[in-house]
Amino acid sequence: MGKGRYRLTKRGLVWYAHVYENGIRRQVSTRCTDLKAAELALRQLERDLADPAHAAAKKASLSDALKLLLERRTEEATAGRRSHETVAFYRRKAGHLTRIFEHLDDGNYAPFLLACLRAVDVDRYISRRRSEAASDHTIAKELVTLRASLKLAKRAGLWLGDLDALLPAGFAPDYRPRTRALTVEELAKLLALLPAARAAQVAFIVGTSACWSESVKARRSDVQPDSGWVHIRGTKRAARDRHILVRHPALASLVNYALEHAPGEELLFPPWNNVRRDLFVACAQAGIEPCSPNDLRRTYAKWMRLARVPAEIVAPTMGHRDTRMVERVYGRLSPEEIGALLTAHFAPDSIAGASVSVDSAGKRGRNGRSRRAKPAKTVPRGGIEPPTRGFSVPCSTN
Repeated sequence: MGKGRYRLTKRGLVWYAHVYENGIRRQVSTRCTDLKAAELALRQLERDLADPAHAAAKKASLSDALKLLLERRTEEATAGRRSHETVAFYRRKAGHLTRIFEHLDDGNYAPFLLACLRAVDVDRYISRRRSEAASDHTIAKELVTLRASLKLAKRAGLWLGDLDALLPAGFAPDYRPRTRALTVEELAKLLALLPAARAAQVAFIVGTSACWSESVKARRSDVQPDSGWVHIRGTKRAARDRHILVRHPALASLVNYALEHAPGEELLFPPWNNVRRDLFVACAQAGIEPCSPNDLRRTYAKWMRLARVPAEIVAPTMGHRDTRMVERVYGRLSPEEIGALLTAHFAPDSIAGASVSVDSAGKRGRNGRSRRAKPAKTVPRGGIEPPTRGFSVPCSTN
């Protein structure tokens, strides 16, 4: 059966198409036993040969798209535009996508073609992750990874779909940042229950604002106890590699505590696996609310804000480019804390009596009467005082 340059012939029960590709004649099975179906397959072959990009899009898998994303993010990290931790973040999220989309129930790998990806598949993915107890906030990050990979695949001609139709509109859960920050008393209890090396690492994070990965990189030479300068080896972005001056008395005592109990000569702290689990267990033993490594970093910000340090100063010490993260997440104060600060900052009659002033010589007020000079009021000193001199609390030895 002739079709111009294409021809359909039947071999047994199956129809075959004879096509020319780059001047070479070849025979391709349509896998169809019905003539009408074979003709549809033939027209698809014709389209693919006329548009190689369309043919490539039919064969591209989700793994191909994710590979494009990881390669792009790695290039950006090498160029200094992103951090290698960001690359690791996308790699972790991509792992969940391939695990669910491209692995059968028996664990065998089966490529998921992008051409077959539909909105219902994304909905099933969301349901599966929820059944695995993943939070909507975590799932949203995975969908961000999927979106970024599909955008690159579309640019490369590997996917011809519509992102807006595929991904759920506004899948942004009502994210509420954690507010957990330790009090001085809670931190003292926690340090007393941890082994010396781990207590030192906890103290270092609270005292310097280092995140977990930055504390792992800390070296003894990074801390100058005499001057108070500390080098934080951040890599997430340029601003995260920073030098900070620790002047807050409670925070300075924590840095000294970390230096005293850290066992390392080069790297301060040894590897600590299952840090979240260990912190949760120690908090339970101490009878305090559980905390995570990031809650320790939040403790630094909260203490600085309670010491009346402006967000414009706290932000760069934490490696932030502006004050938004301090104001919205790390250093956000409760109404009670704000009220306490205002009460301590302003004397009770500082506003009502602001229009009448009397110096030590006893000048007259508005009514012309002589007024006796009042002793100067002392404003309570801001900051958080350690319950003892520094943090000389015992460490667990087991």
